[in-house]
Amino acid sequence: MEELLRFGIVGCGSVAAFHAQAIENTSGAVLTACCSGNPQKARTFAAAHGARAFDTLEELLAGPVDAVCLCTPSGLHARQALEAMAAGKHVVVEKPMSLTLEDADRVLAAARQTGRKVCVISQLRFQPAVQAVRQALDAGAFGRLVCANLSMNYYRSEAYYQAGGWRGTWAMDGGGALMNQGIHGVDLLRWLMGPVTSIRASVLTRAHAIEVEDTAAALLEFENGAVGTLTGSTACHPGYPRRLEICGTEGSIVLVEDALVRWDLPIPCPVPVGEGANSGAADPNAIGAAGHTLQIANFVDAVRNGTPLLVDAQQGRQALEVVLGVYASGRTGRTWHPETP
Repeated sequence: MEELLRFGIVGCGSVAAFHAQAIENTSGAVLTACCSGNPQKARTFAAAHGARAFDTLEELLAGPVDAVCLCTPSGLHARQALEAMAAGKHVVVEKPMSLTLEDADRVLAAARQTGRKVCVISQLRFQPAVQAVRQALDAGAFGRLVCANLSMNYYRSEAYYQAGGWRGTWAMDGGGALMNQGIHGVDLLRWLMGPVTSIRASVLTRAHAIEVEDTAAALLEFENGAVGTLTGSTACHPGYPRRLEICGTEGSIVLVEDALVRWDLPIPCPVPVGEGANSGAADPNAIGAAGHTLQIANFVDAVRNGTPLLVDAQQGRQALEVVLGVYASGRTGRTWHPETP
């Protein structure tokens, strides 16, 4: 019998519960360890999930783990990923993988040098509705792509930001409505529509006492000639589900969160069309663990059998580049273009 891939979870906040459930749901995986900046929180989490609590990341990395899930504040992701790979561990890192492209490139380089697997949590890609859209795009069912419109008009209370001292800060959150809440939608937009060649954006703080933005809007141009709009906010009470429209000369679709609500393409839809309930528009804990489970299963398969990761570190960098491009345009008032490799 093949040995189980042993996971350690770093950071025992709300998102860690989704990782623990995903590991428990995945054949070939077992949660053996956890640690937190708050040792009591780690002990409580360990008792709930049958794991061993460690006081520090260093102690956890020296313990019985093959891979780590980084569920810590965003500003720690790159450094902890590098530490884990240096200790010989594979890495699952929550979004965003880092706060800068320079740190993202350091993680990519370390993955190449060590041969360790690194995946970035972008669980929406694994949902059947999103997979159906990807397959339709690959089949040319949209014709020539014309435009895409991404709307993420979420709501977070002032108490949400005050509950974690790192939230809403440049140093540890790296941004606001786009870097934290909106990067999942940005990842879908980038994955489905392809490379972005220009961004013209406005970035504002409208309602919260935070350092970073709670509202942003951008006009994008894609390498394939299509255009797009992107809006993201945490100031829109009561908060509406994420909506993504992709339109082409031969057909179009509408995704609301992880469900298809319109499929106007010249090929049959392989999944049900209807409203979905998996929305974190007003409550980040309302998303469920189904997507994380699919992504952890892909990760285990990649480590054990060499199956390609659907969202590896390079893919995580692509979404980060778009978010940072929006920030750069909003900060300078100029159109952003990607740097030539």
